[in-house]
Amino acid sequence: MPDIKDLEPLIGRWSQVVDAPRHVEEKVEGDMTLEWLRDEKVILQRSIAENPRFPEGVILIMASEEDAEGDFTAHYFDSRAVSRILHMSFQDGVWKWWRHATDPDDFDQRFEGTLSRDGKTIESSCYLVEDGEWIHDFDVTYTRA
Repeated sequence: MPDIKDLEPLIGRWSQVVDAPRHVEEKVEGDMTLEWLRDEKVILQRSIAENPRFPEGVILIMASEEDAEGDFTAHYFDSRAVSRILHMSFQDGVWKWWRHATDPDDFDQRFEGTLSRDGKTIESSCYLVEDGEWIHDFDVTYTRA
């Protein structure tokens, strides 16, 4: 069973560049941090982009219960007052999270990022369901700051 300490390679401060042509023409820069809370059982992830069209977000990550979907559970909150439950895994340098729509106006969403061998970059893509089909939403490149 995976352990929350398996996420150690993600801990730190990251610069991010969001490439989201479906939403904005120019690439958007920002920052993301992942840090342990006391006793290293929970990780606090924060992200903010320079473009205000992208919400500021906070995520609390912890190990999932034994019978839960995913290895980790992430509780997401953002500056729009949106909250979501994400399921997460991190195996062989591949960081994934996904969620399921919770009502008819919501959508399924997934993320996959690959940590470079030297641990200095994460190349990632995010997808969502639109009209019943998975579509590419945006890419993010994270660089360790």
